[in-house]
Amino acid sequence: MLKSDVQLAAKDIPFYMTFVVFLGSLLTTFCGGSAGKEGSAISMGGTFGDFIARKFNLSNDEQRTLVICGVGSAFGVIYDVPFAGAILGMELVLKGRFHYSALIPAFFTTVVSNEIAIRVGSKAIQYPNLILDDLNLILIGKLIILGIIFGIGGFIFNFVLDNSSKVYNKVTKNPYIKAILGGGITIILFFLVGDNYNGLGQSFINESFNNYVGIEDPILKIVFTAVALGSVFQGGRGNPTFFVGATLGSFVAKYINLPLPSVTALGMIGVFCSATSLPMTSIAMALEYFGGEEMVAIILVMTISYIISGFYDILYKSKLPKGKATLFEGYVHKNKE
Repeated sequence: MLKSDVQLAAKDIPFYMTFVVFLGSLLTTFCGGSAGKEGSAISMGGTFGDFIARKFNLSNDEQRTLVICGVGSAFGVIYDVPFAGAILGMELVLKGRFHYSALIPAFFTTVVSNEIAIRVGSKAIQYPNLILDDLNLILIGKLIILGIIFGIGGFIFNFVLDNSSKVYNKVTKNPYIKAILGGGITIILFFLVGDNYNGLGQSFINESFNNYVGIEDPILKIVFTAVALGSVFQGGRGNPTFFVGATLGSFVAKYINLPLPSVTALGMIGVFCSATSLPMTSIAMALEYFGGEEMVAIILVMTISYIISGFYDILYKSKLPKGKATLFEGYVHKNKE
């Protein structure tokens, strides 16, 4: 069986780097850098799983399972979504292919890890339930529009962040100077527009569920995140996509005549789905955070935002991942005579 990029990457990272990655992410957050925490956590979890596999001379399939468990547990604990964490381990490591031999270990480790985190003081974030009107053609049309908007939001987020490092490289390739530039620009932006866009931004995300925000809020968060992650700061894109999506949803809600908390919820996960191309994980996360009353709405918005992200793949990478390509091409399987 071919090994995934994540599986191969875990083998290439020495175990001591887990502590370096942790410190880098901690310093980024402590210094106000706009970055998520799941990138470092996933790297640490996957590397730790590979470390155990090598220590016990396990097979490639067993190594794959442990990497899935490590990646999923880290994500599940960070965001308090054990179900979505298990799905992410499969979706990220196996590129959407599901192997049932890894399914039970993945769910078991994510649930146990999450329970341990809660026992040692981790606090779950509470979000309002996602509730809409009865499903009808008008509502379906609005959901399609929201899926397109959030898909474009994830498209823009990826485009800006993927090009931010190129901007730094045009100025200098020295990592120390990049760090100084990134920190200096972050400080200047802080004095210009305030501290709402520094760090994880969780309090502002919570606020966007209760009050409408302006279009400048998602835009500024993208800028702050590009400044931080484009230089040498460590972290993931998860929290920034939540921020961008929640504020974009909060802004759009006033024009689409749907409940503010529900549109904000769909935006929060919709932009995450588009930016990460993880539709199954996004659906699972939406169910854990916002309840399952609007399952159809969640699936519809996530599917459309995921399809929109495919156009980014075509533009930026000039190709579609194999799994996503099936959404754009039709295949007819003929029975053999």
